[in-house]
Amino acid sequence: MDTDVTRLTRDEAIKVVGIKAVERVEALNCEPTSRLLNAGYEGLTEWAATTEIEDGYLTMYYMTNEDDEAEVEDNGGDWGAIDWVNRTVGYEVL
Repeated sequence: MDTDVTRLTRDEAIKVVGIKAVERVEALNCEPTSRLLNAGYEGLTEWAATTEIEDGYLTMYYMTNEDDEAEVEDNGGDWGAIDWVNRTVGYEVL
């Protein structure tokens, strides 16, 4: 999914915090954020998962769209029906 969100790539996140922290955040369930998105993001929902690291937090962001929500509905409400890897928009170290 192509978005304008500027985040670290997976490789950049690994360089900053290490592979263990990246794999740990990738294994977590994500939740929708309450952040308002800029114009141009209509129909998209931002999701995030966060893990604690030595000096702060590592957050992984995803974006879903209305087609994803329809797929979930078609699969009985199962959010596992979505290919989350292809919804990843990046990582942030705080």
